[in-house]
Formats: sequence, C-alpha cells, structure tokens
Amino acid sequence: MTACDANRVADRDIWRRPAPLGVGLPYLPDLDAALYTSGLIDFVEITPDILCRPRYGAPGMVLDMGLLETARDVCGGLPIVVHGVELSIGSAGRWNDHYVAMLETFQQEWPFAWHSEHLHFQTIDMDDGCGERDIGVPLPLPFTQAAAATVANRTRRLNAAFGVPFLLENGAHYLGRLPRSDGIRDEAHFLNRIAETGDCGFLLDLHNLHCNAVNNGDDAAGLIDALRLDRVGEIHIAGGRWSDGFRLDSHDGRTPQPVWALLDDVLPRCPHVGGVVFEIMADHARRLGPAAIVEELGRLRAIWTRHKAVAKADPCLA
Repeated sequence: MTACDANRVADRDIWRRPAPLGVGLPYLPDLDAALYTSGLIDFVEITPDILCRPRYGAPGMVLDMGLLETARDVCGGLPIVVHGVELSIGSAGRWNDHYVAMLETFQQEWPFAWHSEHLHFQTIDMDDGCGERDIGVPLPLPFTQAAAATVANRTRRLNAAFGVPFLLENGAHYLGRLPRSDGIRDEAHFLNRIAETGDCGFLLDLHNLHCNAVNNGDDAAGLIDALRLDRVGEIHIAGGRWSDGFRLDSHDGRTPQPVWALLDDVLPRCPHVGGVVFEIMADHARRLGPAAIVEELGRLRAIWTRHKAVAKADPCLA
C-alpha cells in the first residue's frame, strides 16, 4: 500500500466528508425571498450570528427565535450549512464558548449539513484578569506547530460536539509575510497540518487567495497545488474592491475573472467538495440587484455542472 492509499484509508475513518449539494447562496434577510425558492440554488449558507441578540445581563449571544423562524420560512426547506464568524478558533487563550453554546442550540432547532469557521483569532488576553477581549478585527495565525496544534485540538472538539463535517476557511490578510517556524513553509502546509491532525476539512475561499496574491505576493496557484484538495469540502467565490492600493475581501460586487479562473481549475480537483457559494454582503446585495446575482449564480451553476463529476488530478497531496 502506498502512502497515498494509506491516507485515503485513514481519511475514510476520521474525516466526515460533506454530501454533495451543489450551488449555494448566503441567507441575506433583505434579499428578495423569491431567489431562495427559484431553483437557482441547492442550499443556503447561514451565518447564525445574524440571527442572535445579546444575552441580557450576561455575556454572549442567544438565538432570536423570531429571526430564526423568518429565515427558515425564506429558505423554503432547502438544506442549510453554517458559516460562523465569532468563534475565534485561533485565540491563544480560549475560543468563544458562548458561540459554541449558541451553535448547539441552533443545531437542535435547525440541523445543518456541515459547518465552517474562519481560521483566525479576534480576541486576546490582556493579562488584566478580565479574560479574552475582542480586538475588533480578525487577524491571521502564525504558521507554527503550536498554532496548528491549538486549532487542531479545537476542531476535534467540534467534531465530537456536532457530528457533522467541520471546515476551516483560509483567510485574507494585509500583513505581508506571516511568521513561520517548525518546518511549516507556507499557508498550504499549515492548513494541511491542521486538517490531518484535527480531522477536519477546508472551506477554500478563492477570493481570499486572490487578495493575498495581489496584496502580499502569494502564489495562489502554488498554494492550491500544495493543498490537500481531497479535504476541500466547500468553495467560496466573491467580489471585492480596491482601497489605498489594497484588494479588499469586501464581498461587495461581482466575482473578478481571476477568481473564476481559479474555480475552473480547482473544482474538478476536489473530489469531496459539497458545494460552491457566491458570497455577497446584505447591503451590497441590495445595491448589486437581483439580476446581477442571478447572473453570478448562473455562471456558478454552469461551472459546477461541467466539473462536479470530473476528477482531473490525483487529489492525494501528502
């Protein structure tokens, strides 16, 4: 048995792979509800944070059942997946326990096919006895064994708690070359280390790759080639804008051509991908308009249909 075969056998035992769903769109409360029942999409990506309210008299958040029921009515029985933003899975001290508790309630109320989180940290401990403090902006992790081990331990806890596939999203950042050590050469090897030791998969955000390429000089195609593509469970595409010489991952427009090209290249190489999602922020979706969103979804559908059953390359990249 080759090392590649051994990896495949092991993955069947430890990694919950997403079931194939197809083309998805985020739940946007102010978007025309007809888009969700039009047949243009196969599933909805929910960010449960937007269905929450602050907990009265205590820290954390709780689900607003009224908002949840409205979202469920709009989605019309489509399968859902969860995409969170508040977990802060990479914080050195502790992650957001309140978010985990909220997500447990959410799963009981509205079961999801898989869930994902951004690979970043947004809280720090100031050593003032007050615990973790929100710093107001998500920051990337250093590419080190210690950071990988911290995140991998938490992904295993999420697997045990929720029993569905868990995916980590690669992030966009504006800090140039990130610190690295312990033989971890780049972001791809950092992600691979977490997935292999943490029994999780990837949400591959192609616009984030594009942003890092133009802002930091990263090699988007090279990262894709080095990544364990057999662990990609979902793919994001999105638009962005330029500000002060930086490409922002602002989810405020149409998908640029370099991102479409990355999707066309990588999708057939991801044998276990469950779906592809066009990301757009709620306020920008109103400005962009339903017709443009329909066009983006149509192009996404064509690429999914062309590639979903095709495997052009060996996905086992140990």
